[in-house]
Amino acid sequence: MATLIDAAEFTSNEVYQIQATDPVQGAASGASFSGTGISNQPHQQLANRTAFLKQRQDVNISNIGVLQAFQALFTGLMAPNGYLKIPVADTNKGLIQYVIQWGLVNWGTRQGEGLYGPYSFPIAFPNACELFMPVTLTPESVGHPAAGDDVAMVSASYFPTASQFWVWNNNPGPDSTDASQGFYWFAIGF
Repeated sequence: MATLIDAAEFTSNEVYQIQATDPVQGAASGASFSGTGISNQPHQQLANRTAFLKQRQDVNISNIGVLQAFQALFTGLMAPNGYLKIPVADTNKGLIQYVIQWGLVNWGTRQGEGLYGPYSFPIAFPNACELFMPVTLTPESVGHPAAGDDVAMVSASYFPTASQFWVWNNNPGPDSTDASQGFYWFAIGF
């Protein structure tokens, strides 16, 4: 039994309607519609459309798989100490995940000058921590409005691929009342 060979093509509003006056004509050399025959022409057109739609569906399924894999790269934890991983096609590094992390270290009491830590990131940076920003919990105006230099964090030391960081607490005031009681922090890496 011979079969119609489909071609993936779509032509709208062009499925041949067999007329009452059309003779029954199957596929043969010299038959109408390039040898398909009048009786087979609508079937050929529908087979071509089906092949076209199947081809498009296969592309869509493949693209959906790519999108699902891309979506799986977005992960995070919305919490006081949390993180967000964002996939990025970086101009220099290719496909990487930016990692944004944040948190709070609350000492509960004001601490004097010194190096404090280690404190843990919610997750380790796989490659490097590019930016670390601590922000004091103690506003300059609390208790000592004239103490304009009581910024608690003047520098931070951290290990780029490690899961911990240290913070230097600057206590420039005359006593511990204007020292920091903790800090928020924000870090970006990949």
